[in-house]
Amino acid sequence: MSSSLSVSVQTRINAPAEKAWQVLTDFGSYRTWHPVLTLESHPGPLTVGTLLQGQSSGGPAGQQPVAFTIARVQEPNHLAWTGGDPEVVAGRHSFQLEQLTDGATEFIESEVFTGPAAPEVIGGQLPELRAAYETFGAAFKKYVEGREDRASLVSSVSRDEVGVEVGVERA
Repeated sequence: MSSSLSVSVQTRINAPAEKAWQVLTDFGSYRTWHPVLTLESHPGPLTVGTLLQGQSSGGPAGQQPVAFTIARVQEPNHLAWTGGDPEVVAGRHSFQLEQLTDGATEFIESEVFTGPAAPEVIGGQLPELRAAYETFGAAFKKYVEGREDRASLVSSVSRDEVGVEVGVERA
């Protein structure tokens, strides 16, 4: 029997999807707004197979180097990357931007974890992952909407700005 664990956060951003996409794919700027992730800049076109490298400075994963491989690019609506070891624990992290009729964007960030150790390694971290994704969603929202002060982004996250869904699926 295989298991997968998932986390999903939805955030309404008062800006067009194209603006949110520009921020999401400007990996070098993550250090200015993302609470725990710093990524190296990626010059050139973003394509499936592109390797992104950086550093996690906290959150459930702790401080460690990170490497992700782009798994899907559909500008300006969908980006996904994968990381980890499929023989132990792997994650597929997806970002979806849905343009709403009122000009706002629905931002959906989700991650599905798979692998034989996923229930043991990730299962106990779901509350911390949920909190981290809420913080990321709120920081992303504020940066896209033009409030760029990182210290205030992290300290002023309102849980009313995001919705969270955490699930366990067994196949």
